[in-house]
Amino acid sequence: MDLKINQQNLSFEAYNKIKLMILNDVLKSGEKIYQEKMAEKLGISKIPLIQALSILQKERLIKYTTGKGFSVRKISTPEFHELLDVRGALEGLAVKKIAQNLNEDIKKQLLSFLSDFEKYYKENNLVKYAEVDKKFHFYIFETSKNSYLPHINDSFNILILVYTKGFKSNLVESMKDHEAIINAIIGGKGKKAAALIEQHLEKVKKYF
Repeated sequence: MDLKINQQNLSFEAYNKIKLMILNDVLKSGEKIYQEKMAEKLGISKIPLIQALSILQKERLIKYTTGKGFSVRKISTPEFHELLDVRGALEGLAVKKIAQNLNEDIKKQLLSFLSDFEKYYKENNLVKYAEVDKKFHFYIFETSKNSYLPHINDSFNILILVYTKGFKSNLVESMKDHEAIINAIIGGKGKKAAALIEQHLEKVKKYF
């Protein structure tokens, strides 16, 4: 048995956990990653940790600065706007496919998202609302029935990079947008849902 497999598994697990920490804002934009503390927190040695950090660096989620080490990469406003443009095009395609292949399970899940959006909107709970937002938009990619869309999102970390800028939005405006998008998908109006997605993401730009 090749023992290196275990080492590779450790680095892969560390990679996934750190990626999740970035997505969930546990590791914030610009934050330095202290290797000894991170290795201790994950229960691994520094070797698989550095392997994981090297992969994340190649994926542009973190950066390495000589003399300073690794830190979560800050996304500039122009890059953020470019990411939103790409995200709008990809999510637009995704919602078209979902609307074409709608079934009761998908409809039920979309209505569940809408219910959660409404709940946290009424409670003015921005943290919980943002959590639902992340889950909803990942769901769009994963449910599109186009195998390239979730792969592109995962490979280029489009959603994660966008969310490193934080969640800033007018809740009233955001609630109306999400309600309209979900209702368009459920109504089988894929082109309308795609247009609404792109409009929604254009509005996000004004907050950054």
